Amino acid sequence: MNQVKRRKLILEMIKVNGEVRSKELAKQFGVSTMTISRDLNELEKEGEINLIYGGATYKENSILEKPMSIKELANINEKKAIGNYCNKIIPSGSLVFIETGTTTLAAAKEIFQKKNCTFYTNSLLVMNSLSNYEEINLYSVPGKYRDLSQGFLGIQVSDFIQNFNFDYCLIGAEGISVTSGVTLLNDNDAFTKRAVMKRSKCKILVADSSKFGKDYAYKIGEVHDFDYIVTNNNIDEKTYQDIKEMTKIVAVNQPKT
Repeated sequence: MNQVKRRKLILEMIKVNGEVRSKELAKQFGVSTMTISRDLNELEKEGEINLIYGGATYKENSILEKPMSIKELANINEKKAIGNYCNKIIPSGSLVFIETGTTTLAAAKEIFQKKNCTFYTNSLLVMNSLSNYEEINLYSVPGKYRDLSQGFLGIQVSDFIQNFNFDYCLIGAEGISVTSGVTLLNDNDAFTKRAVMKRSKCKILVADSSKFGKDYAYKIGEVHDFDYIVTNNNIDEKTYQDIKEMTKIVAVNQPKT
């Protein structure tokens, strides 16, 4: 990874997390702490971060939606385990819609070899990943491109899928709360996911445990609107039991590394 790209990614990580540690960055990017220090010094000169002992903090405290480049790096093993379980749910011969998100992408990578399945998606990440495989029935849907979602959203998606009845849909979220429902940071993203859910017989919500207990401005639906919620086994027991009373929830073990 070149210097410019690394510094851009570091800045995104600081914006999302509020604070980073030099040693952790060095390990993640495979460079020395001295190199990371130079990167942070340059970013400080641009005026968006503050240097602290052993790392840096972001100057703003506002809530930001995480870029997909950051999301893909988070909870990789947990997402793979979630995808593995989705592979058990979806049978051969199904018509499946895969929505935008990195957890839905992880599930897509596990289910794409199902025999005689047909996949539709509005996710550029899914298209880029699965288009490398031959003999897969994969279709993209039209919509307005949104960079933070890495996919196509809006009324065009809704209009396109009106003539479809999907057997399953895979949906991701930013927040999951028993009281506030399933939520996102973007209204157009939420609108698109609601449209997909309306055209799907079985709705599967895929989300790692970090999403629980959080709520954001735009609602996809209630917890009980989903037939399955698949997460990893770091979810706290009370939340698990509360959701279990409302719908089927599965907390899977992550694979060993």
